[in-house]
Amino acid sequence: RSPLYVHFERGNTSLGNGKLSGFVCLPTEAFKSPYYTDIYVLTDAGNEEIYSDAYNDLMDSETPVAEKKLEELANDRYEKLKSVYGPFVPKPDTYVLTRNVNIGYASFENDSSIVEGIGNVFPIFFFLVAALVCMTTMNRMVEEKRTEIGVMKALGYSEGLIMGKFLFYSGSAAIVGAVSGFLVGSKIFPYVIWHAYGILYTMREIIFVINPVLAAVSMVVAVICSMGATYVTLRNELRSNASDLIRPKAPASGKRVFLEKITFIWKRLKFTDKVSVRNVFRYHKRLWMMILGVGGCYGLLITGLGIRDSIADVCDRQFIDIQKYDMTVSFKGEGGDRSDFEALIKDEKDFIYSLTKTVDVVSGNKVKSATMVVFDNGVKNRNGSDFINFTDSDGHGLSLPKKDEAILTEKMADLLGVSEGDEVILRDTDLNEITVMVSGVMKNYVYNWVYIDPETYKEARGEEPKFNTAYVKTEEDGYALGAKVNALDYVSSVSLTEEMSKRISSMMDSLNQVVWLVIASAAALAFIVMYNLTNINITERLREIATLKVLGFYSGETAVYVFRENMILTAFGIVAGLFMGFGLHRYVMYNINVEVVTFDTKILPISYVYGVLLTFAFALFVDLVLSFKLEKIKMAESLKSVE
Repeated sequence: RSPLYVHFERGNTSLGNGKLSGFVCLPTEAFKSPYYTDIYVLTDAGNEEIYSDAYNDLMDSETPVAEKKLEELANDRYEKLKSVYGPFVPKPDTYVLTRNVNIGYASFENDSSIVEGIGNVFPIFFFLVAALVCMTTMNRMVEEKRTEIGVMKALGYSEGLIMGKFLFYSGSAAIVGAVSGFLVGSKIFPYVIWHAYGILYTMREIIFVINPVLAAVSMVVAVICSMGATYVTLRNELRSNASDLIRPKAPASGKRVFLEKITFIWKRLKFTDKVSVRNVFRYHKRLWMMILGVGGCYGLLITGLGIRDSIADVCDRQFIDIQKYDMTVSFKGEGGDRSDFEALIKDEKDFIYSLTKTVDVVSGNKVKSATMVVFDNGVKNRNGSDFINFTDSDGHGLSLPKKDEAILTEKMADLLGVSEGDEVILRDTDLNEITVMVSGVMKNYVYNWVYIDPETYKEARGEEPKFNTAYVKTEEDGYALGAKVNALDYVSSVSLTEEMSKRISSMMDSLNQVVWLVIASAAALAFIVMYNLTNINITERLREIATLKVLGFYSGETAVYVFRENMILTAFGIVAGLFMGFGLHRYVMYNINVEVVTFDTKILPISYVYGVLLTFAFALFVDLVLSFKLEKIKMAESLKSVE
C-alpha cells in the first residue's frame, strides 16, 4: 500500500502483457543509477487540509519556487555533464508536479465531489418530509387527547402545566429520535459509501467523524417541528372551555365536491364511491399532507433513479460513440522517423497522427484547462468521424474546424459561457496564444477537449505542427500491442481507451451503490409517511368504520372502503411528485460538479414507471399492515357516547 497508488489503475508498461498490476519496493543497494530521478518535497509553508481552497492556493504559490530551484539544480548537473562529455548531451527537461496529477488523488477528489453534490441536497428534502411527519403526528396526538386536556383543565391544572406535559413528551421524542438517528446515520451511511468506493481505492480503514454543527442543526429542526406543532395545536385547544374539550370534536361538515356538479359522471358512481370521493376532498389537511408527503417521497425516488439514468451510460457514449480509437500513443520526439511504430501497427485498421498539448482556453476573465488536438492534414482526406464523432447535443454532425476555427466540448463551453460564433484564446504553458472562433460545440462526457485545424496552428506559431501523438484503432489485444509499442525508444507512454473506460465505469458503478442507498432511504421514508397518515385517517374515523361494521359490511368491503381513499390520495401525491422529482433531479445534477466527467441530465420514462409501481407497492403494503387494525376495531366501544 502506498499513498502514491491508492487508485486501482496502475498504468501500463513495456513488459509482459503491457498491463501494470503493482510495484516492488527495493533497498537503495538494488539500484545502479548514480543519481536520483525523482524528488518528493514536503513544504513547510503551512499545514493546510488537502482538497481545500487554502491548500490549492498554497500549492500555486509554492510551485514557482520549486520550479526555479529545480532548474538551478538541473542546470548545475547539465554543466558538469557538458564538461565531461562535451556539447549530443541534451538539455534536461524538469517537471514540478503537485498532487493533482496523481491519478488516485485526482480521482478521489472527483468521486467525493459527486457524493458531496448528492449530500448537499438530499438531506434538506428528507428534513422537510420528516418535519411533515412530525407535525402531523403531534397535531393528531393533541387532538386525540382533547378529553384528557379538558379533564385536567376542569381539575384546576394551569395551562402552563398542561402545555409543559405535552411539550416534554414531544421534545423528548424529538431529541431521542434526532440523537439516535444522527449517531446511527453518521456510521451507516459513510460506511456504505466507503465500502462502495473500496473497489476503486486501496485506503486505510474509515475514520468516522461526528459533525457537531450538523448534529445541532438536525436537533434544532427536529425539536422545532415536533414541539412547534404541539405548541400551536395545544394553544388553540386550550382556548376552549373544559366542557367543550371533554366532548368529542364535531366532525367537519359535509360539503359538495366539484365532481357532484358533473352530473353525468356523478350519477353513475356507486354510493361507496361517492362517499370515498367526498371523504378525499372533505379532509383538506389530510389531503394536503398526503399529497406533500407521498409527492415528496415519490420525488426522491425518481430523483435517485434519474441520477442512475444520468450516469449509467457515460462510458459507452464516450468510448464507443464519441472516441472510437482504442489506443493513444505519445512520442518523446517531435516528428522524426517512426517507421518502427508504423510497422508494428501496419496490420491494424487505421491510425492518425496529431499534436496534443495542454492549453488554457480563455474567454474574458474565465479560464478552463483542456487538451488541444491538431490533426494532421491527412485526416481531411478521410472520414474524421472514424476516430472522433463530432456531433452537437442534438445529434447533428459537425464539420471539422477550418482555418482560425475550433470545436470545443460542451461542458467547457458552458463553463466559459461561449457558443458558436464566439472567440476564445488558446494559451499554452509558454504563454503562446492562438485566437480562434468557435465553429461548433460537440457532445462529450470525459475531460475537456479543443480541436483546431493544422493551418490555424501553423499561421499562429510560424511552424508546422510537430505531431507527438497517434490515435490507433486495433482489433487485437490492446494490452499486448501496447506493450510492443511502449518498448520503442521514442514512445513515452501508451494509454488504452479500455483502461480509461474501466476507470470511469468503476466510478459510475460505485456511485450506483450510493444512488441505491438514497433510493432505499426514500422508500423507507415513503413507507413511514403513508403508514403515519393512513393510521391517523383510521383513528379519526373509528366511529364511521364501526358503523360500517354494524351495518353488515364484510372485512374486505370495509378495507376497500377505507383504503380506496388511500390509493386515490397516493395517485394525487404521485402527480405532485412528478414535478417535485423533475426539479429536484435537475438541481442535484447541477450540484454534482465533476471536472473530468459530464453527465446527461435525464430521467428515462421507465424510471417514472418504476417510481409509480414502487410507491403503489408501499401503499398496498401499508394497507395490508393496517388492515389488521381494522379487524381489531370494537364496534360497541367505538360507538359509545362519551357522555
